[in-house]
Amino acid sequence: MDYIDTLLSFFLLSLAIRNVWPQRMNLKAFTALYILLLLAGIPVTLLSCIPYGLFGILAAACIYGLAVYRDTASQNVCMGMIGIVLTVITENLLAGVLNNLIPLTLSGQQYLSFGVRLLRILLFYLITLFLGRLLKKILLSGKGILRLPQTWYLIDAALLLLITIYLFDNLIPGQNGSVGRMIYNNALHISGYLLVMVFLLLAMRCSWLEKVQTEAKQKALQDLQDYTRNLEVLYNGLRSFKHDYVNILLSISGYIENGDMDGLKEFFEDKIFPTKNLIGQGDYKLNQLGNIGVLEIKSLLSAKMIYAHESGIDVTIDIPNRVDSFPIDTVDLARILGIFLDNAMEAALETEQPQLGLNIIRNTASVSIIINNRYQDNGQMLHKLKQKGFSTKLGHQGIGLSNAQQIISSYNNVLLETTAQRGCFTQHVELGLLPGGIKKGVM
Repeated sequence: MDYIDTLLSFFLLSLAIRNVWPQRMNLKAFTALYILLLLAGIPVTLLSCIPYGLFGILAAACIYGLAVYRDTASQNVCMGMIGIVLTVITENLLAGVLNNLIPLTLSGQQYLSFGVRLLRILLFYLITLFLGRLLKKILLSGKGILRLPQTWYLIDAALLLLITIYLFDNLIPGQNGSVGRMIYNNALHISGYLLVMVFLLLAMRCSWLEKVQTEAKQKALQDLQDYTRNLEVLYNGLRSFKHDYVNILLSISGYIENGDMDGLKEFFEDKIFPTKNLIGQGDYKLNQLGNIGVLEIKSLLSAKMIYAHESGIDVTIDIPNRVDSFPIDTVDLARILGIFLDNAMEAALETEQPQLGLNIIRNTASVSIIINNRYQDNGQMLHKLKQKGFSTKLGHQGIGLSNAQQIISSYNNVLLETTAQRGCFTQHVELGLLPGGIKKGVM
C-alpha cells in the first residue's frame, strides 16, 4: 500500500507540473517527467532522506525544464517549480478538507477509502488545471518585462533560492541549539546558495549566447539584403548594357550597309573602344563568390566586396574551387571575416593605391582564407595589433582584432598567420578539416 501511495504522489506531482507547463505536454513527455521525478525521489521513498530527496526532486524538475523545449527553458524551469509548490499546497488543503468532512471511522473502510482517493485525485486535477491556466494566462502573456528571458532567469533563481531555504530551514534533522546543527545548517545553506548562483550564471550565459546568435542572424540577414540589393543593381546595369549593346550593333550595321569602312574604323576608335575601361572598372570578379555554398558567408563577403569596390578599392577575388561548408561555426567565421575585412578596407583606403585581395582555397585537409591589403607602414609591431585596447585609429577602442584572436583561440583546428612586408598586410586563416574541429572545452 505504501508503494501505491508513493507512485500516486509522484503521479500527482507530475500532473500538477503538466497542468502549469508552458507548452502542451504529450503522453511521452509526461511519462518521461514522471519517471525522472520517481528516480529523483528514491532517497525519499527508500532511504528516508527527506531534505536531500526533496532537493533532488526539485533539481530533477529544473533539469527536465532545461532539457526539453529549449526555446522556453527559463519559463519551463519557473513553471516546473511553481508546479511543485502548487502540489504541496493543494495536497495539504485537500487532505485537511477531506479529513474534516469524512469521519475516521468511515475512512477506514476499504471501498469508501478507494472512493475518497478517486475524489481526491479528481479534485486535485481540476484545481491544478484551473490554477495552471490562470497562472499561464498571467505569467505567459508576453507583456512587459515578462517577455525578456533575463526576467525569467531572475525569477527562476529567486524561486530556487526560496525553496532551498525552506527545505534546509524546516526539514533538516538535527539537535536543536547544538553547534553541530548550526554548522550543518550553515554548510547546507552555503551549498544551496552556491547551487543557485551556479544555476543563475549558467542561465545568464545561455541568455548571452542567445543574444549573440540573434545578433549574428540579424547581421546575416542584413548582409543578405545588401547582397540582394547589389544583385539588383548589377542586373539593372546588365539590362542597360544590353540596351546599349543593341544600339551599338545598329550603329555598326549602318556603316557596314553603306560600305563606309573608314567611318566604321573612326566610330570604333572614338566611341566603342574607350568603353572597355568603363566596363573593366565594374568587373571585380563578384561571380567568384558563387563558389561559396554557405549563404550567410557568401552574403557577408558580397556586401563587403561591393562596399570596398564602391569605396574606390581595387578588389581581387580568387575562389577557384567550390566550398560548401566550413569546419567551424559560421557565426564565429562571419565575425572573424567581418573584423578582418573591415580593418583591411580601412587600412587600404589610407594608401594612394588602395588594394584588397580575398583568396579562399579548399585543400584536401583544410580550407585556407587569405585576406591581404595595401597599408601604410607606421612601424607598429604585429603582436600589438592583437592586444585588446590597442588601435592605430584615433578614437577607436581597439577590440576588433583581439576579439577575432579570442574566437580563433577557442578552436583546436584554426590557425592564424599574420604577416606584413613591403606595404602588404596579410591575414592567413587555416581551417583544418580533420577531427577535433570543435571549440576547446566543448565535449
